[in-house]
Amino acid sequence: MMTGRTIRRLCGIAGASLLAGLALEAGGCATTPPPPPPPPRVEVRPVKPTPKAVWVPGHWKWRGRPKGYVWIHGHWKIR
Repeated sequence: MMTGRTIRRLCGIAGASLLAGLALEAGGCATTPPPPPPPPRVEVRPVKPTPKAVWVPGHWKWRGRPKGYVWIHGHWKIR
């Protein structure tokens, strides 16, 4: 016959196993690397607004699934 203490102990072990399994499952999703980005786009630079401006080229940014990669346009940054 199981006592209340034995039942509580078994429930504690089952709960800990469940939590460990969930942590492993979630961890597996987080470590999957994204696919490689598409090739860079060709951008036409607008006229330099000031001599102190520096061109920051456009690039692909990973936004996660389902969006995937989105293009961040190049722009002038004032130093």
